[in-house]
Amino acid sequence: MKKILLSVAAIALFLSAAKAQDKAFKKGDITVDLGAGLDIYGTQIHQEIFGYSFDTTDAAGGSHFPLKAEYGVTNWLGVGARFNFSNFVEETDSITKIKPTTRGFDAGLVVNFHLVKSRRFDMPLSLTFGYSHFSIHSNDTANTLAKSKGLGYGISLMPRIYFGDHIGMFFNVGYMGYSYPDFRYSNNRYSDLNELWGDAKVSIKANGMNIGIGVIGKF
Repeated sequence: MKKILLSVAAIALFLSAAKAQDKAFKKGDITVDLGAGLDIYGTQIHQEIFGYSFDTTDAAGGSHFPLKAEYGVTNWLGVGARFNFSNFVEETDSITKIKPTTRGFDAGLVVNFHLVKSRRFDMPLSLTFGYSHFSIHSNDTANTLAKSKGLGYGISLMPRIYFGDHIGMFFNVGYMGYSYPDFRYSNNRYSDLNELWGDAKVSIKANGMNIGIGVIGKF
């Protein structure tokens, strides 16, 4: 009887391991993906200049280019890092004919929950949180620059389709939020325009949706 029980237990472990091997994501897997996508945000801008406060809202859109790496901690949980470059759409000023350049950079932690998967399909729920940098180059003759650092955080669904054991593609539908509490302004003549403007304070909060597509490798 003891031998029979041990044999049954061994078979169960073997079948469990074989089942895990058939899934598109499992413990010990390393994935790296590179993508591109589009964003649309609603923004809340708070300004304090010369003792006066102003609050305005606006919309912004652009593109993003994420690079991510992930390690399978368990068969359903992966952790890793995310790096993202963003470009935002700006209009050319009708009078000066100058078009600003607006860019962002993110670096943060990624946690993926792989709860829906098969042999060639994986759809993790992805959470991200980390550092973000935002800059606006006015491209005027004074080379005015506004920049701030803050937090970026988001959630997304990332359906992955594998064409074999190692190469595939992914889609992304998600939400991202950003908080930049303190913008610093400078130009060719002044390294601190905020002080020149009566210790001006400018902060921005943004949140919105994004979609994307890309390629993924699994090792």
